[in-house]
Amino acid sequence: MGCRGPVSRPVKEAANSGAGHPPQPNKGRTDGWLPALEGLRAVAVLAVVLHHVSFLSGLTNSYGSAGGVLSRLDVGMAIFFALSGFLLYRPFARAAIRAQPQPPVRTYLWHRALRILPAYWAMAAVALTWLNIDYLRSLWDWAIPLLLVHIYEPLRLPVGMEQTWSLATESVFYLALPLIATLGRRMGGRTPLARARRQLTLGIALVLVGLAWNVFAHGPDSPLPQMSWLWLPAFLDWFGIGIMLAVLASWPPSTTSSPFLPHLGSDGSDRGEQDLWSATPRGLRVLTFAPGTSWLIAGALLWIASTPIVGPRGLEPATPVESITEHLMFLLITWCVIAPLVGRGSGGVPRALLLQPLVRFLGRISYGIFLWHILAIEACFRLLGFTRMHSSFWALLTVTLALTIPAAAGSYYLIERPTQQLRRLLERRANDRRARASSAVLVETPALQVATSGPAEHPALATRLVLSANPSGPQQEGGDRQEEQGRREHAE
Repeated sequence: MGCRGPVSRPVKEAANSGAGHPPQPNKGRTDGWLPALEGLRAVAVLAVVLHHVSFLSGLTNSYGSAGGVLSRLDVGMAIFFALSGFLLYRPFARAAIRAQPQPPVRTYLWHRALRILPAYWAMAAVALTWLNIDYLRSLWDWAIPLLLVHIYEPLRLPVGMEQTWSLATESVFYLALPLIATLGRRMGGRTPLARARRQLTLGIALVLVGLAWNVFAHGPDSPLPQMSWLWLPAFLDWFGIGIMLAVLASWPPSTTSSPFLPHLGSDGSDRGEQDLWSATPRGLRVLTFAPGTSWLIAGALLWIASTPIVGPRGLEPATPVESITEHLMFLLITWCVIAPLVGRGSGGVPRALLLQPLVRFLGRISYGIFLWHILAIEACFRLLGFTRMHSSFWALLTVTLALTIPAAAGSYYLIERPTQQLRRLLERRANDRRARASSAVLVETPALQVATSGPAEHPALATRLVLSANPSGPQQEGGDRQEEQGRREHAE
């Protein structure tokens, strides 16, 4: 969930990639590490914390406009889901568009498991033994939350872990992503541009499927169980816009053709350096190329969402129309917030704010903040004398952050970071062993060739032997770079 620097800038690939390879991204691409997205994680997770503190302090139910805005800050979950779609699908999109090998699925799943499970299990151990021990009567009662299957019928959200419904949903997306990538790859296309358009079509289809599922699930006669609102199909549209942005950020260079309407961005001239973002229709470019304008639109949409148009603020049930309206508003807000940060351009004021050291630090530990903040709120109520639904918002927020940030930093430096370092060490040793095996093949092959087929066949045979000894070396390195780019992956 790379390189670090004071600003986000494209990372060029080697120019001498060899004949027959697809063209490499031009200077307008942003295929490297995007540090602004790390800061965006801080914004998303703090929005979630503010949402929960405002509700549990009682501010959400007040009549002020502040309570209305705070009640809709769970839009941070939509941002998290879309970021996951973007960061995780981008290497699959680039491989499909360039007709290169797909990232190894086993490695991808192993990285995901190591990224989310150790820190989650540490938090779950505290929450289950402290707040839920009286309800855990069997091994299965323990296994349900630990295996992230607690959002299925019947709903079992342990106390202090209620927010982890989204982590259970996202874990299913992790499992489904290789299947989605395979589907996108099978859609084919003879040229990089054709493959990119079909990949974009897949992302649009996922958005439509998610919206259709929500319409069906919220219908008055829906046969789906109530918990279907928390299942992966209900959020495919939020993940889908992340996938769409991953495809757009991987768009083949040296083209002026619009991804949405063919030739709309072309004026007939040969502008080889013009990339996707310049070829995007002007109206859509406002939401992808002008960060300040795009974020202002997102703020306006959030204010509209804070009105009764999307339903009640608290736990009162919303009508199907209100639920769908809120879901669609969150989708639009998420696009406006993320798209300018992954497109071409400087990013303006939003990127400058997200690159501040404190913001990036909070983004780095955002997974721990997400995991521990509900337990911190419970500590305020059970140990520090705060009253549920009748507490000072600012006092509860201050104490919650004072407890959560150290816990999150401890989670990052004691669990998350060492786990990733250990993983990279083991993979480096495995690569070294494969390299030594390849060297041994090179040394032994000449004698073998002289004794068997003769020297004329040696070069081809040696090449085949070396390739078979380490068939996934370059691809493995690509997976490591992407993991390093997204190693601080959130979990919602």
